[in-house]
Amino acid sequence: MPAAEPIRIGKDTKEELKKLKVHPRETYDDVIKRLIEEYKRRRHEKD
Repeated sequence: MPAAEPIRIGKDTKEELKKLKVHPRETYDDVIKRLIEEYKRRRHEKD
């Protein structure tokens, strides 16, 4: 696993990310990566 970097997010953002987990043990990093990939996929479909 690459080195981790701390980031600051609001409590409300953390709660939203928590709701998006597909498994309780999924990391926030994995959730964010999945969201980024979905964003890229949808953006690519529009082009």
